[in-house]
Amino acid sequence: MYFEEGRLADAVVVLQQLLGRRPTDVDAMLACATCYRKLGLLGPAAAELERAARLDPDNAEIRYNLGRVYDLEGKADEAIEQHLEAVALAPDDPEPCYRIGVTLANRGEFEEASSWYRKAIEIDPSCAKAHTNLGYALDRLGRTDAAIREFRRAIEIDPDNAERHLNLGAIYGEKRMLDDAIGEFEKAVEIDPSSAEGHFNLGAALLSRGSDEKAQAELEAALSLSPDNPMAHFQLGLVYSRKALFGKAVAAFQRVIALEGESSETCFQMGLALSSLDRLEDAERYLAKAAEAEPTNPRIHYQLGIVRDRLGRNLEARDSYRRADELHAKS
Repeated sequence: MYFEEGRLADAVVVLQQLLGRRPTDVDAMLACATCYRKLGLLGPAAAELERAARLDPDNAEIRYNLGRVYDLEGKADEAIEQHLEAVALAPDDPEPCYRIGVTLANRGEFEEASSWYRKAIEIDPSCAKAHTNLGYALDRLGRTDAAIREFRRAIEIDPDNAERHLNLGAIYGEKRMLDDAIGEFEKAVEIDPSSAEGHFNLGAALLSRGSDEKAQAELEAALSLSPDNPMAHFQLGLVYSRKALFGKAVAAFQRVIALEGESSETCFQMGLALSSLDRLEDAERYLAKAAEAEPTNPRIHYQLGIVRDRLGRNLEARDSYRRADELHAKS
């Protein structure tokens, strides 16, 4: 009862009382370990499962759950060992194969992870999460078209999962297939209107396509859900600059700087916006910071030359133009 109600600590008390009377009850140990894991108490969870495994070494469910706990503890080798035991004991269960794939992918071993995701799919072709994670692994291996096929298959199986549409949209975006990406992001926010990631990705894709009004609406929606997303503020700043709303653009870039510091690109965009407001001293300061952070970028030196020209600093402007020409000739 306590477990179903989410009262996990109370459930642990009852289960420990039961184990006091029946110290070899592996089902109670498994249930207790599950409560500990959900409470974030990984050490006690592992202890219960290790005890259960000693009493019932051929129980695939115990091995599988012990592997999950080891994985959460960062013990990848031990996790894989337990999942391999579970595979041997329950060869028709896709979950241990899937979990081995997850553990390997977390270590960056995407080729090996792919083979285990495929084994999970061989056992259960309708395992949407295995198709999704196989898509991730293939994308990391540079096999984009194969990754798209896996993401599409996951959506065929589970069409109402917003995250799966985000996955496919992201890979379409990488391939500059903007209309397809926008379509997937639109489906994602239709399924889950509270997805800040969905609104952000849709806004960014719309901005890349030049749909500034729609991009602004989506980016503002993303920020209403996740106000401290620096990339959303940055993209919104670009929208404002393109719409000649330079005061709003400056405010957006200031927010980016407050959240993640003065990157070269943020300082550059801030400098452009300030220049458009005729705040030339401030513009020069930010463009100089951008040039210091990225000294081999000719467009930064060129814009810095323009601002210095407007400030009447002709010699400094000439140096900036010369530097821009030199860098452009090398590129």
